[in-house]
Amino acid sequence: MKKSLLAATIASLCLPSFASSAADTTSDDVMVVTANRFEQPITSVLAPFNVVTRQDIDNVQAKTLTEVLSLLPGVQITQNGGRGQSSSIFVRGANSDQVLVLVDGIRMARSVAGNVDFNQIPLTQVERIEFTRGARAAIYGSEAIGGVINIITLTGTDTPSKTKLDLGIGSHNYQEANASGAYKIGDKTVLQLAAGYENDKGYNVHPQPGLNDGDKHGFDSRNASLALHHQFSDQVSGYVATRWYKNHYQYDGSSIYSGHQYVRAETEFNDYSAGLKYAQDSYKSSVIFDYQKQDNLDRIDKTNVINRQDQYHQRNVQWHNQYQLLSTLSVSGGIDWRQEQWNDLTGFAGNKERDNTGYYAIGLWDYSPVSIETSVRLDDNQQYGTHSTYNIAGGWYLNDNIQLRGSYGTAFKAPNLYQLYVKSAWSTGNTNLNPETSKNIDVSLHADYDIGSLAVTAYQMRIDDLINYTGGAPSYENVAGESKIKGVEVEADFDTGIISHQLNFDFKDPRDSKGQQLIRREKFSFKWVGTASYGDLDTAVTYQYHGKRPDFDVELPAYDTWDLALTYWLQPKLALKGRVANLLNEDYETAAGYAMPGRTFYTSINYQF
Repeated sequence: MKKSLLAATIASLCLPSFASSAADTTSDDVMVVTANRFEQPITSVLAPFNVVTRQDIDNVQAKTLTEVLSLLPGVQITQNGGRGQSSSIFVRGANSDQVLVLVDGIRMARSVAGNVDFNQIPLTQVERIEFTRGARAAIYGSEAIGGVINIITLTGTDTPSKTKLDLGIGSHNYQEANASGAYKIGDKTVLQLAAGYENDKGYNVHPQPGLNDGDKHGFDSRNASLALHHQFSDQVSGYVATRWYKNHYQYDGSSIYSGHQYVRAETEFNDYSAGLKYAQDSYKSSVIFDYQKQDNLDRIDKTNVINRQDQYHQRNVQWHNQYQLLSTLSVSGGIDWRQEQWNDLTGFAGNKERDNTGYYAIGLWDYSPVSIETSVRLDDNQQYGTHSTYNIAGGWYLNDNIQLRGSYGTAFKAPNLYQLYVKSAWSTGNTNLNPETSKNIDVSLHADYDIGSLAVTAYQMRIDDLINYTGGAPSYENVAGESKIKGVEVEADFDTGIISHQLNFDFKDPRDSKGQQLIRREKFSFKWVGTASYGDLDTAVTYQYHGKRPDFDVELPAYDTWDLALTYWLQPKLALKGRVANLLNEDYETAAGYAMPGRTFYTSINYQF
């Protein structure tokens, strides 16, 4: 790792600690919902689990969701350059479309045509992120092979009134303005609002001398959200909510075959949801209704030729129930239904849609020092028939501080509509594709003491019928044989004086059925993140090291980056913020041919009242 002496000096001055789950994961009163679709203390979750709060995001002054997720254990991000460019996430080496992404418990409509592009989700709307690793298909269905990411935007009726305003500028003519608030209306109603604007002129993310000299690929976004929460009675509460964003970005489509192509793209997203919750004694029930629509349009600059125009629609209904049979035994289950639709407005693939209904049941038995969790699910899809999955997990406290955990689960991923039906010059769908299936095993040891905590997890995934893109006759196919990913994750949280530290290592061996290392998957990463306070000054430093990994026909070298964030409190409610991303100006790529940003600067002023 180059520049290591300077990096060590910076670390000794600022010392990192990403203020997320260090405190959360050791507190019984921290409640989470993503692990088993019902609220439970984080200490009762048997799967590897992390929580990122809004405060954590503000501490490191992240500008994008990918920056936040990249700090989590087991996560690797690839991106085609800077802000707004296409990005992918690998969890434990599992593909982007093998990771289920939820927003407020509902999968994103974008998944009907492949993996979610995290750059398109406005970070200003995010209140909290819950992240669980390992197979969760027995609870959520398709895609939950590597893990589940739940991006939570909604607060609740017990939220105190607050308002937050942000104004900022930065490198590449970056500008941002964000406002958010949650306001009590009487004793039983909360109004939640958020709106934001962001603009980045960008740089040439894919320089090709003689073809696109002087191009800049930028990004701008406008977003808004509104939610109304109401407590109807001691037993019944509900909400209605809507979210909207509209993003413009540019990317490079130039090649020696097509010549110079500067593409302007536009994405507009709308979401409407409503939900009710009922709780009486030992019984809890909830129902959610949700509709999403996303419009996409790409045009080649100057010629105005439409490169892509399509729509995604998704309708979703979820009904979940939980009953506490005994103080040591709870059971839950429910039904979720969704209809997903892809409209290719260019006329090549036409309109395609399908329905999926899932039935699931979960049992949790906790009789100290032993805990057992079981789940089973049946998915009935009008296109590929029925598919069943199951999971069993156990935990055993060896003493008051150390717990041994283990789990075994099956998972699957159905082919998305794009893989089945796309018709274009660069790809053709394959209607004969089979779902991917996997068998996952985890074994972990968790130690929690006053001085800190440590978790070591060993895992293995075996994936059959892996869906792969073939470039020769561009299409999709199931790969014969079994792809195997095995690895070890190490997480540690500890304090040294006023400084808190969170670090994690990830060692893995991701191989396809032919024994080759999977494309763009690294074998080793190390992350050290955190915060420290000195009077009115808060500091946050993040460090990441990522090992070498293969890309198409090349091998990308290892790289390491440092980010520094400073917050100075001018008054108790007024803060001046500054951040330097890629502090040491590392020259690196996460996708071959696409340069990541060099050293960039940001400053903002934040007012909270």
